[in-house]
Amino acid sequence: MKHFVPIVLFVLIGALSGRSAMACSCFGPQTFCQTLDPPYPEPEWWIPDAVVLAVKLADVGYGADMKVVRSFSGNLAQDQVIRVWGDCGLLCRYYINGPAVGDTVLWAIQETDLSGNWGCGTELEQPEDFQLSACGVYWLQYEGGVVSGPLTSEGAVEEIGVEDFAALVSGCLSTGLRENRFIDPIAVRQGPNGTWVSIDADGPASITIMDASGRVCLTENWSGSPVGLNGFPAGVYLVTVETREARWQRKVATQ
Repeated sequence: MKHFVPIVLFVLIGALSGRSAMACSCFGPQTFCQTLDPPYPEPEWWIPDAVVLAVKLADVGYGADMKVVRSFSGNLAQDQVIRVWGDCGLLCRYYINGPAVGDTVLWAIQETDLSGNWGCGTELEQPEDFQLSACGVYWLQYEGGVVSGPLTSEGAVEEIGVEDFAALVSGCLSTGLRENRFIDPIAVRQGPNGTWVSIDADGPASITIMDASGRVCLTENWSGSPVGLNGFPAGVYLVTVETREARWQRKVATQ
């Protein structure tokens, strides 16, 4: 089995694929560790939901089915098969058609924001799927039990054994995000009338919406009734909802 060596620099991926690797205004932390735990006040929504060593099983549209070999963070299990979506040409994601079937990759992935369903004109993405963001360092090189890339120093190629890498992930990963994520009450509706956010939660809440630069676009007390993002420029936003009991965050894409 061969090991795919991913390229982190956006411009190089675009040159190799013949397409732009970043079809949006996007930036993010420039080291893997900072992607796991962005320095304040940068937005926490760069943090991945899982870091996995995985084997590509098949291409599926602009995504791929992957089998988890080892999980370093998150709730994915060894041998679990997941679907990871990349870019179709209009999203803030990497193209993931570079690895061949059978290649092993090391990716930090996030739960899909379903933006491909409107941006790519499909209905392929499902809530249980994942995505590979371009807004940070989500790829690392892996070969012969060694992980390499900009682990803690921007632009560096640092090498670490896979067992030490597991400890690095544990040390870098933020613990302050997504409390009660599995009972997330945030609902996102996208359609001809734009993007709307609502919640199903008891009691008063507050809502804060930030753009990719961390700028607060909206903050107010909230009853949970639908809030429209129609007046916001097209892009990906972080919606944070807080009640007396819990706090949730969700990435939301607007057209």
